[in-house]
Amino acid sequence: MGMRWRVAAVVLLLGAVLFLSGIRSWPDQARGMRPGNQADEFFRYVAQQLNEPVLCDKIPWSVESPGGFFIAPSYERSECYDFIAGRTKDPRLCRKVKRLGAFSLLSNQTSMWRCLDHALHGRNGGIAIAPADLVRFFGEMGYDPDSLPLEGITPPVVSLKDIYRQLPAQPDIATRIKKATGASDKPSSSSPGDIVNAAYLADMAALVTQDSRWCFRIPEDLPLAGEPSKFRDWCVFTLATNTRNAELCRRIPVRADGTDPRMSLREQCGFQVNSPHPSNLRYGPEVPDDDDRTRADYHVGGRFIDRVQRLPENN
Repeated sequence: MGMRWRVAAVVLLLGAVLFLSGIRSWPDQARGMRPGNQADEFFRYVAQQLNEPVLCDKIPWSVESPGGFFIAPSYERSECYDFIAGRTKDPRLCRKVKRLGAFSLLSNQTSMWRCLDHALHGRNGGIAIAPADLVRFFGEMGYDPDSLPLEGITPPVVSLKDIYRQLPAQPDIATRIKKATGASDKPSSSSPGDIVNAAYLADMAALVTQDSRWCFRIPEDLPLAGEPSKFRDWCVFTLATNTRNAELCRRIPVRADGTDPRMSLREQCGFQVNSPHPSNLRYGPEVPDDDDRTRADYHVGGRFIDRVQRLPENN
C-alpha cells in the first residue's frame, strides 16, 4: 500500500513538473517561433471586433507575442482567444489557450487559468491596426472600402474618419480636390450640403498645398461644427500656424460677437506664430463630424467572416 502511494506521489510530482515546465509548448518551440506580421494582426483585430474566435484559428501557433516588462511572451493565438473570452465572458474558449514556456512567478502570463479569470471578470485591451492596412486587406478580400455593403449590425471594422485623415498623404490629393470642386477661387453656388463638403475639401487642400487661396474659397460666414470659429477663419488660423506666417494671421477678421479682441482668433494666431518658443504642433485638416458625410463606419456581418475565413493561413 505504501509503495502505491509513493508511486502515485512520484507520478503526480512528475506531472506537476512537466506542466510547470510548459510541455504543451515544447513542440511549437522546437519547430520554431516567429514574430507576428500584419496578416496575423489583421486576423486578431477582426476576431476581437466581431467576437469571432473562429478567426483566431487563422493565426498559427508559431506566432509569438513578445511580451514586455513583467509580461511573459505568449502565443498570439492564445491572446486572441483570451481577449474574446474576457469580452464575451465565455470560459469555454479558455480550453484553447496555451501557455508559452515554463510557469513564471515574476511575470504575467497568458494561460488557461488567467483566461478563466478574464472570462469571469472581463477584460479590456486588444490590438489596433493601421487604417491603411485595413483598407489594403479589404482590397485583397475583394471589398471596395468606398462601397462596402452594410451586411448587418456588428461592431465597426473600418472607420472612414480614420481613412479620411490619411488622405493628405496621397500625392495627388490636391489635384483630385481641384477636379472635384472646380478651379475657381470662389465657391460655386450649390446646395448647402455641397457647400459644406467643398469647405472640408478646401481646408484639406489649403494645408496640403500651403496655399491660403483655398481657405478663401470657404464661405465667410460658414460655421465650423463644434467650434465657435467660422470655418474660413479656422482654416487661415491653422495654415498660418503651420507655416508660421504672421501676415496670414492679420487676414483673420475680429468678429463683432462680444468676444474681447485680445482673445480673438487673430490674436491667438499671432501669439502662436510669433512665439519665441515655437511649438512642434501641426494642425491637420478638419474631419467631418457627420457620419453620413464621411460614410464613417462600415458594418460587416456574416459574409465578411466567411470571406476572412477563406483567406489562406499565414504559416
